[in-house]
Amino acid sequence: MVAWFDVWAATEAINAICVRSWRRKGVAAYLVLACSQQHSFINLFSSSHNHPPSPIMNPDASATIKATYTKRSSTYESASQSSFHFCQAQEYIQRANLQPGQSVLDLACGTGLVTIPAKQYVGPTGRVVGIDFSDGMLDVARRKTSEQGLDIRYIEHDIRYIEHDITDLAPLELDKFDVITCASALLLMPDPRYAVKHWSSLLVPGGRLLTDVVLERSLVAHTILTHIGPEVGRALLWDSSWVENENSLKELFIDAGLVVEEVYESDGYETREYRVEDGAEVFEQSMFRKLGDLEIREEAKELFVERFREMAGQDGVVREEVRFYMGIARKEL
Repeated sequence: MVAWFDVWAATEAINAICVRSWRRKGVAAYLVLACSQQHSFINLFSSSHNHPPSPIMNPDASATIKATYTKRSSTYESASQSSFHFCQAQEYIQRANLQPGQSVLDLACGTGLVTIPAKQYVGPTGRVVGIDFSDGMLDVARRKTSEQGLDIRYIEHDIRYIEHDITDLAPLELDKFDVITCASALLLMPDPRYAVKHWSSLLVPGGRLLTDVVLERSLVAHTILTHIGPEVGRALLWDSSWVENENSLKELFIDAGLVVEEVYESDGYETREYRVEDGAEVFEQSMFRKLGDLEIREEAKELFVERFREMAGQDGVVREEVRFYMGIARKEL
């Protein structure tokens, strides 16, 4: 979901096959630190049982992600960190076309940027549930909800690995929903296809799912770190290797048995410019600075600065525009 993007690299080595595959595909950039729009991301409804996690991703990412967002929760919605998240949340609400009395499940809800407006639209007769595994982010969401006098159920839960089927969520007492949203978190799933399939099982017939993936090369820091992670032997907290264009999201929906309503490229949520000499500073604002030993970090930093310089225009400025592929699908009647 770059100063306001925490792009992570973790400590698991990637085997040579994965590295070659990544380089061959030229992996599209993605994820945001918020690239959850709002959120601290939960790796939701994915399985390590019959559907093993992506070898590109760090299998132990949850603790790192949770700690990061809990620490940032009190300042998460400051303009400098989350300006694009508000714009994205508004688009989710507009495209969801929520009606009074409907039920909504907001996955990776974070501080409630989608959750709270959703409740305002469905009204007192509607039902809204938000799930996130950062207690700090949920504390902010609950406070905002209370201040507005709304009735929203928040659940602190990390359901990254589900061993069997959706009935494993029974303790959460989740029912079927008219609309499910998951903003800027899909690429954190070890198995996105299996995740979407499980989400669809929580929809009522005719219910709609809205989610997104970041546009290739949309985020400068993420783009660079995606490529240099394998070069320095670091597994990542996301896997964008399956995203080639908007058809990748369409295929994901179809594989899950959903009817594709629309997949489109969003408007630019935010643009930023960096001087070419800012490369080292941008690197230091990423999560890579906290992970791995000093030698690895220095190697990664050197590579980052080199690639950052290559991305600059003739005027010595590196530009980025935040865009996403937004996908809307529905469950057949």
